[in-house]
Amino acid sequence: MLKVVELGKRYAEHWAVRDVHLEIAAGEAVGLLGANGAGKSTLIKSMLGLVHATTGSAELNGPYAYLPEQPQLPPSLSALSLLRFKCRANHIPPDQASAALAEVRLSDADIVRPLRQYSKGMRQRASLAFTLCGDPGLMLLDEPMSGLDALGRAQMLDVFKRRKERGTAILMSSHIVSDMVQLCDRVLIMAHGRICESVTIVDHSLAEAKALESRLADWTEQQP
Repeated sequence: MLKVVELGKRYAEHWAVRDVHLEIAAGEAVGLLGANGAGKSTLIKSMLGLVHATTGSAELNGPYAYLPEQPQLPPSLSALSLLRFKCRANHIPPDQASAALAEVRLSDADIVRPLRQYSKGMRQRASLAFTLCGDPGLMLLDEPMSGLDALGRAQMLDVFKRRKERGTAILMSSHIVSDMVQLCDRVLIMAHGRICESVTIVDHSLAEAKALESRLADWTEQQP
């Protein structure tokens, strides 16, 4: 579903992303773990062409959806109106709008309210619903749990797991290592613009999360 070869992005003399190789298959969830400034968001934007890559290429196969770290929603629209607009614009069956909103557990009363009345967590749920609508075969999620409490994170992880079981490929960037370990088949540790290590997740345990945090600290502390 996703193939990245030698992808790099340079700003003047600084390489924000350098020499990234990555492949994700259908039904596979891959985590992208790194400290602030590691290059995670720039990497995802370079894959999508939102940032012009300096080197390399990214091939995205089939329909895909992107959730940015800070999604911007039109405040005067309701969540239902927003998703219905997406359905019309992309020839998606209209019933998928309400189905996606139900999947992220926004109530019938909430989905007809203007988005400016939403809490941060509700806005994140609406953004996730927008991403899910249309059944993309590949989802690129940049900090998808932002603004959600512990219950909300657990609920959204269940959504992603169900999508994964249906064959959706997922690339998820997150600072919450425990969430990443629960969902992902492998985690890529990123530091100083590079993918430094690929860690296979075996039992989705707390011990694996702690080990990942330790590996991330080791790579981050090294000189670029």
